[in-house]
Amino acid sequence: MYWKTDTIEIPNWDRHSLLDRLEPFDPSASRELSSEMEAYCRFYGLDLWVEHPDVVYHQGYICAERHEVMVHYFRLPESASPKGTVFILHGYFDHVGLYTQLIDRCLGAGFDVLAYDQPGHGLSSGTPAAIGSFLEYQAVLSEVMAKVRDKIRGPWYAVGQSTGGAILIDYLLSNHHNRESSAFRKVVLLAPLVRPMGWLGAKILHSLVKPFLTRWKRVFGPNSGDTRFLRFLREHDPLQARAVHVDWVTALRQWVPHIESARPVDFPVTVVQGEKDLTVDWQHNLRIIRNKFSSVKERRIPDGRHHLVNEAQDLQATVFNTIIDTFSE
Repeated sequence: MYWKTDTIEIPNWDRHSLLDRLEPFDPSASRELSSEMEAYCRFYGLDLWVEHPDVVYHQGYICAERHEVMVHYFRLPESASPKGTVFILHGYFDHVGLYTQLIDRCLGAGFDVLAYDQPGHGLSSGTPAAIGSFLEYQAVLSEVMAKVRDKIRGPWYAVGQSTGGAILIDYLLSNHHNRESSAFRKVVLLAPLVRPMGWLGAKILHSLVKPFLTRWKRVFGPNSGDTRFLRFLREHDPLQARAVHVDWVTALRQWVPHIESARPVDFPVTVVQGEKDLTVDWQHNLRIIRNKFSSVKERRIPDGRHHLVNEAQDLQATVFNTIIDTFSE
């Protein structure tokens, strides 16, 4: 993780070259990583087998909803008596490479980890930072779960940051899942998206620009207390989209009323929320979530901003402890 150091190196890997050499995801196959894929893993700190020599790393793509979705799977040895598998769903503009610290913490706590790049993000296919409908996120999640079902260990747990949290909310509500029917035993939502901050103004702006623009320039806001991480995103991460895609906002406008009118379900969730979050309308979102789920445990962080997975170190520790405690109960 180069943002943890004072020296940021130029990546010695190329996204298009990596994609040309990707193979289908198959954790039963023993493959050697190419030198370029190793360089990619090293760049983001995903080379966790260095700190966890017994961990086996598998990666490859899964065809889901017309997308080739990049999947990363970290598997502990049987001798470690693993507790199950944690699915990690990242946020808008993110990719799996930014979740190394959470993956590391889950492995250290005895969980296997499966994470994938959402369409239009990271090493997955699709127009950067765009989506035709939030139904695509559900289709991708369903397809990934179906294709790994007999290949990874249970029980399953899930944690979603921001839009990743929205995908998990949608999964539970739209499928009317309860404690017995859900594929995930427990779910943690980190700064979950229902409505973004300034939603009324965003809808007006969207209506005005939609006939004329397909995207507008992204503003890199201070959504974390880790200034090195923010600088890395802004200046050094080659997988960062530089624009907000109008289609994504269109999809969000269709999704918000769908979720806000959904029937409540008998499923407990844990929400971790920073009170200095200026990305999502978190007070409104918490009200919606309380009304939709049978039990909601809230862990508020007074100084926490939006990107809780990459917050300042002391705040990040609280986030990770809450996740691990919830899954270990």
